[in-house]
Amino acid sequence: MANSATFRIHSVKCRDEMGGATREKFGNDEIKCAVFSGDLRGSAKNSGRINIYDNFDDKDVKRFDPPKEVVTLDLAGKTGEVELAFSVLLIESQLREGDGLNKAFAAFTAIYEEQVKEQLGKQQLPLTVAQARALARPGYLSRPVAGAAAVRAGNVGSLGGVAGRLGGTTGFRPANSPSHADADTETIVETPEEKKERESTADKLAGSFLAALIAAVALFAVKFAGQGIMALVEWSRDKFFEPVKINAKFDASAAPETVPPNASGVLEFRGHDGIYEMEWDILVR
Repeated sequence: MANSATFRIHSVKCRDEMGGATREKFGNDEIKCAVFSGDLRGSAKNSGRINIYDNFDDKDVKRFDPPKEVVTLDLAGKTGEVELAFSVLLIESQLREGDGLNKAFAAFTAIYEEQVKEQLGKQQLPLTVAQARALARPGYLSRPVAGAAAVRAGNVGSLGGVAGRLGGTTGFRPANSPSHADADTETIVETPEEKKERESTADKLAGSFLAALIAAVALFAVKFAGQGIMALVEWSRDKFFEPVKINAKFDASAAPETVPPNASGVLEFRGHDGIYEMEWDILVR
């Protein structure tokens, strides 16, 4: 069973250099990229600025062998089918880079946070985003574990007991639960009914995070194209292509160190009179 999924770049090809025929005669493109996403524990992820190649001309191809690992997502013990989403930005940066990437990620994170709140409401989980993340311990989708760092903070309706079995660091655990001070983790003994309740809540948490991610990636692309986000970054020294979104649906139970079916492809970026292609895949571990 895989524990994580890593977005990788195999190659980037310049089909047409930026700037039109005149600009192409005076310099080549300095291309970088960034990838925004989120994992099954509710955390937004930013690859940061990834260097691709600083001297692209028409038809040039930059290949990575082994593929360049860009961002890794925690699958939190997920088994079966999972759908991940990524927002991929191509950036042409000159000698001095601006702060456009930080502003773009702040905009993405704001959209993602709002979507997590909305999805928690739809799942009828009375949790803040911070509380939901705290419940989403490593591997929470596959086993009941409680963390030693949990601090008693009372129950949250019917979630009190199940939250204790999920191992949330918010301190949501039953009033009669044992102290976890002497061990980093402790397996919880459950009745069949408790196990069913825990698994249901865990599935709702994961479903909220995944639905929020898919919606956020789609909304980010729409708002970027509509200049809402470009207004934040237009004065940076970077030239951003509009983000391209990826939705990859695959089996999270795939053997580690493999690329599952449907977890690869080629993206096309168009902007600033230039065209680029990126070959990518997702490696599970």
